[in-house]
Amino acid sequence: MIKFKWVYNNDEINFGPSSLDNLRNYLNNVKKVIIATGKTSAKASGALDDAIKILKEFNIQYAIFDNVSPNPLSSQADELAKIIVSYSADIIIAIGGGSVIDTAKLGSAVAANGGKTIDYLYNKRKVEKIIPVYAVNLTHGTGTEANRYANTTDTERGDKLGNAICYPKASFDDPKYTLSMPKEEVLCTTFDAFYHAYESTTTSGSSPLVQMLSEEAAKQIKENLPLAIQNLNDVNPRYYLLYASMIAGVSIDLNPTNIIHALENIMSGLVPSLPHGCGLAIIGPLLAPLIHKSSPNESTKILKTLNPDIKPNSDPSIVTKILTEFQSSVGFNKKLSDYGFGHDMLRESIRRAFSNPVVADRLRNRLYGVNIDEKVLINMLENSI
Repeated sequence: MIKFKWVYNNDEINFGPSSLDNLRNYLNNVKKVIIATGKTSAKASGALDDAIKILKEFNIQYAIFDNVSPNPLSSQADELAKIIVSYSADIIIAIGGGSVIDTAKLGSAVAANGGKTIDYLYNKRKVEKIIPVYAVNLTHGTGTEANRYANTTDTERGDKLGNAICYPKASFDDPKYTLSMPKEEVLCTTFDAFYHAYESTTTSGSSPLVQMLSEEAAKQIKENLPLAIQNLNDVNPRYYLLYASMIAGVSIDLNPTNIIHALENIMSGLVPSLPHGCGLAIIGPLLAPLIHKSSPNESTKILKTLNPDIKPNSDPSIVTKILTEFQSSVGFNKKLSDYGFGHDMLRESIRRAFSNPVVADRLRNRLYGVNIDEKVLINMLENSI
């Protein structure tokens, strides 16, 4: 497992074993730190103790904000922002997966520029400056440690959506910190990375660079997810899943996701017990025929990593079958109902998606030549319950 560092849009990404040791390089003149975490993962992974040990070496004061939940609320970012300001923090260290790192980005924006989190979700305010965010990534799913996006649920509307906020100042991807994830989280975070790759490639405006990164991410996921599931304590496949997640995170930074992410964000915002990656894996195979119809060549390149027989003109049912069979092969066969999500909630999610102007635009305008309306999506997703 090679340890390396590279810079993407001024984000210094420290990747590989013991990468968090490099945190020491960023602490000159730092006096106060807010550490943002969830309730358990930062401690269980060992990353929190490792970070605190480094801060103590520099006699840096720190306070811990551990009120970030899965599928977090905009109010949590607002709460974090108030603590950042009142503590006069110089930097924020976010230790967690996408929920924690995204909340830290949003909290940083609010603390530095004022307003509320929802102002930045709906482009009512611009991020002109930030409190530097250092991301210690604990999952191989979101890629948020490598891009500018942040997702949260608008507490007022109940809709989850994301927007460009800021890049971390630096990030740390050490595969050992992913070993504390339970099996379902291993699966679902990896599916998040896979659908980042698939959607960024097929969204209008995709470039050869996006396609190259996405194909490599899909290839690494195909090869290493089965190995990770076979032995949850083996760090080697986690290295490559973490790598796949990172480059897929860059892919969506260069070209965004489309209908699968746009709709699932609304769904898991409505029902927070639905893990984001699991929701993607449930609805993704059912919506993929629309994507394949819109971008058959780009879709085929990604799906070939799972099944070399797929063609641009393949029957839409083949697309669904390929994705479903891969997910089933690693032990994922869930339905939305397994997470307390019923038919009425599905219809309400779709209604909310089309009534939210930001989300509706993403549903309608990110695929070439495909007309999407509420009835189409309801019919396509009835079998997801």
